[in-house]
Amino acid sequence: MAAAAPTRAHVPSAFAPSSRAVTFCRGTSRPNHSAAAASASAPGWRRRDPAVSVAAGSAQSAPGALAVDPKVDTLLDSVKWDSKGLAVAIAQNVDTGAILMQGFANKEALAKTISTRKATFFSRSRSSLWTKGETSMNFINVHDIFLDCDRDSIIYLGKPDGPTCHTGAETCYYTSVYDALQGLKHNEDRQVTSTLYSLEDTISRRHEETVTEGSGKPSWTKKLLLDNQLLCSKIREEAGELIQTLLENEDQSRSASEMADLLYHAMVLLRVKDVKMEEVLEVLRKRFSQSGIEEKASRNKS
Repeated sequence: MAAAAPTRAHVPSAFAPSSRAVTFCRGTSRPNHSAAAASASAPGWRRRDPAVSVAAGSAQSAPGALAVDPKVDTLLDSVKWDSKGLAVAIAQNVDTGAILMQGFANKEALAKTISTRKATFFSRSRSSLWTKGETSMNFINVHDIFLDCDRDSIIYLGKPDGPTCHTGAETCYYTSVYDALQGLKHNEDRQVTSTLYSLEDTISRRHEETVTEGSGKPSWTKKLLLDNQLLCSKIREEAGELIQTLLENEDQSRSASEMADLLYHAMVLLRVKDVKMEEVLEVLRKRFSQSGIEEKASRNKS
């Protein structure tokens, strides 16, 4: 890949806290979002941004390869780059917490990511910068960047435009070590899942099950999926029981239990409506910088 010509762009004045990362992900597909829309909705970025000029180069930064604002330059120098001028760079989904991929970054790659808000890495095989999505158009639109406590690894926290893995899988992490030890084949649809997305995946599998005569009693989840009136009555019931834990000053464990019941039944409703939890979390993220009054007013207008 030819070295990119230096360009002027804007860079956030600091890695301002915005959405916070969680650890793992779910195993369902996501809606496709344009890079422009994701970048425009990125929370927490400050308006007055120092400029950065980025040129691709070797992993080791050559003199004059970067022309950056002093604050950004200081931050880049604070990273503990290895002997080859590289640090591990991990891309993580801002809404689901999915660990999407892992690569390496040098100073130029990190500076370009800050400037363009597109996850950019350093290719060790090609000895050049590469931006995820430059061929597939499945960019990872960066909302925030984190350094670990030792400052020798990086997280790009962003929203992907599509599948991240070259295989077409949502993330590059779909091979379970424990499954492999049991002789099970890896499944690209199997993703690293948190409790929330494991539940969503279970509900989705129940939705796909076919109930036939002689197959035994359907599961409770399947009953709810097949009966809207039953589902709605249970959501009302569980919401009322959660409210009672406050009104009757019940203990924390009781509140947690009732909230779990309500969340489960609400997620069954989302499955009926074909709405994914990622979509719900994305809506919440976009409301972070908006007051509740403003949000309700905009909802009424639409």
